[in-house]
Amino acid sequence: MYGYAGSILKVNLGTGKISKEPLKEDLVKGFIGGFGVSAKILYDNLAPMTNPYSPENIVIFSTGPAQGTLIPGSGRGLFVSKSPLTNRVFNSNVGGYIAAELKYAGYDFLIITGKASSPVYIAIDGDNVEIKDASKLWGRTTYETQTLIKEELGDKRFQVACIGPGGENLVKYSAIIHNFHAAGRGGIASVLGSKNLKAFAVRGDKSVEVPDMEAMLTFYKEITEKCTKHPTLPGYGTTVALGTINKIGCLGTRNWQTEVFEGAANIDGYTTIPKYRIRDIACTGCPMGCGKIQEISEGRYAGASAKGPEYETLYSLGSLVGVDDFGALVSAARLCDEYGLDTISTGVSIAWAMECYEKGLLTKEETDGIDLKFGNGDALNEVIKRIAYKNGYLGNLLARGVKEASETVGCGSQYFAMHFKGLELAGHSPRGVKAWTLGYSVGWRGGSHHDGRAHDIEYPKPFEERALKFEDKPEIVYKTVHRVMIEESLITCRFFGGYYGSLEPNENHLKILSLTTGFNMTLEELWKTARRIRTLIRCLEVRDGFSRKEDVNAPPPRMLNEPIPEGPSKGAYAKPSEFKFMINKLYDLMGWERETGKPKKETLKELGLSDITI
Repeated sequence: MYGYAGSILKVNLGTGKISKEPLKEDLVKGFIGGFGVSAKILYDNLAPMTNPYSPENIVIFSTGPAQGTLIPGSGRGLFVSKSPLTNRVFNSNVGGYIAAELKYAGYDFLIITGKASSPVYIAIDGDNVEIKDASKLWGRTTYETQTLIKEELGDKRFQVACIGPGGENLVKYSAIIHNFHAAGRGGIASVLGSKNLKAFAVRGDKSVEVPDMEAMLTFYKEITEKCTKHPTLPGYGTTVALGTINKIGCLGTRNWQTEVFEGAANIDGYTTIPKYRIRDIACTGCPMGCGKIQEISEGRYAGASAKGPEYETLYSLGSLVGVDDFGALVSAARLCDEYGLDTISTGVSIAWAMECYEKGLLTKEETDGIDLKFGNGDALNEVIKRIAYKNGYLGNLLARGVKEASETVGCGSQYFAMHFKGLELAGHSPRGVKAWTLGYSVGWRGGSHHDGRAHDIEYPKPFEERALKFEDKPEIVYKTVHRVMIEESLITCRFFGGYYGSLEPNENHLKILSLTTGFNMTLEELWKTARRIRTLIRCLEVRDGFSRKEDVNAPPPRMLNEPIPEGPSKGAYAKPSEFKFMINKLYDLMGWERETGKPKKETLKELGLSDITI
């Protein structure tokens, strides 16, 4: 098949069995690749109610038809598993080079099962696949691990994805790190840690065939000409989004007690990039090059460097914890990368703890003597270390995620625990962008801004449209979530939404599918495929015991009860009555039962999922 390596690699860490099987054409025609095919694999092979840390849990590293080709924005890969943080099926996207390398090695999917008796890593060198001892790597940071594996295998061309101490110690929001990139959300790194898998390394020398290379080159040149003229991404990456979002009054600050950060200018990319940027990086075949490495050149954090930090990290380790010391922020971001922690969940968990400290719900004894005040950059860095190693009461508490931590502390702290469905809230306001109250709540992951890209459509709108109006939001979420289904299955980078389509599945997605695979779907068939994938994911949710109840109870109480207190979006929030209207309307659009949230039987039949039982 064009666009695919044509093979699935399976590694059972418990038995040591390594096997390969062909990728079936009917599977990719029905689900494309990436998240779509992975969801089908999980449905067929993962038992309902499986404990995420059970050896029976499955971790899939997946590619789509775009990987290894010249499609701009194809330098992405996808980890799919059941998350220990949310207890739900979860997909975590990573940039860099490793997804294309897996295709070059001859595989579209790597499926990992079982549990090794001692630390191991997987070495994939084309047709030669081995499970190797990783005892000497256990306890090493992610950057050390990548270097040591490449040295042991004798070739720097190997691409490595690994876990750090966070994953080894089963921090529920630990991240998988590849190069400078993170598959951060959902704690899939800790699933690998529970399996005693430190890393996998890939090297390949094959190529990915496409139907018409001349047409592919023409498309590449066309998109490259456009995207290199983007006003901010090539020069600043996402670092300047902080100032933009702060200006409209939608920037989570001090645990979302407010949404305007007075220190934003100190950490925004327009301030920091001219001063600290040392080089740019890009994912495989990307003409945008949005990754910016910044290094602090003075002060107590001199020498600290990190990728970005990207917008989400500037939010979570900056405004959300009240830190406007850029040196402290870069140091904190670097610690998260080296220890293998998701910066979003880390920052949200610490911000919650800071509000607890502020309100007297956590004492200085419980914080192990740390003065856990908003704005304390030194405390931020110290707590990150404690989380990674589960040191002390505070480290153990926060390593469980903000949902479990707030349930442990109680005393009303659940009210300001900022998560949807157990996943800590990303940096896009559910109050100032009303569509997000709905998007996060009905998302399969919860607090991820990638379950539907509503802000791509909503941010340019005036306040009255994005923050006060609610009747049109279900249709926007319906369209964007199905766009995400196609993007996560092709797999393409979100930052190319402006060139491929930021609202819904469209002719550009059809063109990418045709250029990579030769499949000639109609737009109606593409939409049906997107709906099939999302509905199958919903079936996985239902099979694990989730229903309408979890959707309607998803928003943090602060978001449904407290309007934004100040700034350009003052007064904005989704009222409970509006929220109920939006959920009901979205269910109708999805073809789900209003009472239960289950897909209707006629929906399953229409989408070719009649064999699904829920």
